[in-house]
Amino acid sequence: MAVRRILLETCVGESRAVALDKAGRPVGLWLDRWSDQANDRLRVGDVREARLRTLDSKLKGAFADLGPDKGAAFIRLPEGHQLTEGQMVRFRVEAETTRQKLPRGVLAKNAILHRAGFEDWCTRLPGGKLAPIENVPPGTDEIQHAFDDALSIRAQIPGGGTMTIERTTALTAVDIDTSGRGGQGTAASRALKINSDAAEELARQCILRGLGGLVVMDCVAPLNRESGRKVRETFLSAWQALSFRTAKAEPPSSFGLMELSLAWAETPLAERMLDQNGAPTPETMCLSGIRALQKALMHNTMDRLTLRLPTDAFAWMAASGLDLTGALTDIHASRFEIVGASLSQPEVA
Repeated sequence: MAVRRILLETCVGESRAVALDKAGRPVGLWLDRWSDQANDRLRVGDVREARLRTLDSKLKGAFADLGPDKGAAFIRLPEGHQLTEGQMVRFRVEAETTRQKLPRGVLAKNAILHRAGFEDWCTRLPGGKLAPIENVPPGTDEIQHAFDDALSIRAQIPGGGTMTIERTTALTAVDIDTSGRGGQGTAASRALKINSDAAEELARQCILRGLGGLVVMDCVAPLNRESGRKVRETFLSAWQALSFRTAKAEPPSSFGLMELSLAWAETPLAERMLDQNGAPTPETMCLSGIRALQKALMHNTMDRLTLRLPTDAFAWMAASGLDLTGALTDIHASRFEIVGASLSQPEVA
């Protein structure tokens, strides 16, 4: 499932990319927002400096301060490190922040300070170094569909059926629905087939969504011990073909539950784009409107257009400190205006 091509969409306010395999399926997503740079957001692959605050021998690491108003991180330290509290160190980010966890990294004494970007993401993809990069215009459907699918709680299983993927505080629960799926053979052979298809698709979905930690998939019965082992191996094989992250998996239990433990890396996509109720954040709504405006301006080169943003999205833009309007003017001249309105979705007219 090596990456065959990468689509890169650069817009005012954010850039998005989708890595596609030979079948044209998304196997990696990239999101970079101007606010990430303004807030000095940590990314996987960054090399940063921090001051050790509290050494913890049980956790084999230390909690460290990143600087004024920049939060904290946990840094794993080797045995016999001889470091002291208050000392400045360099570390490489291995996992970004999530709602429950601090960003985490490893000591990187002699590494050069580095801010990871799009090129670093490409190199972490299987075949990403050699994959051609295609620049696409704002609002490209293939990009939008890939992100929409990765934010949905449901995913299609190849061959028929769906998975519901729901993240809780403790774990991510995955349920399989066989509705609309045919098949021949015994009940056991049909169950093995859909569980294997679901396990392979789950690996792709966890990578696209940035999910880590404990994941539990409720397999379809009947499933004996040998079939359970095959389902486990299918997941691990698919995961290793797509991700540099470590993963552990147990065969389904007597209750049909397959437990997975996935190393964290990127912040889950939903945490970056949606609020706790699953609705787009004001930032997401604002940038969606700007993307739609850019697309319309490129297709209507003689018209003056108005972007009407939902009130909270317009308020976010005003408070962000980002010169989004100025950047749009540099590209499209003064052929637009942006106003706030009592709407649920952005509108361009």
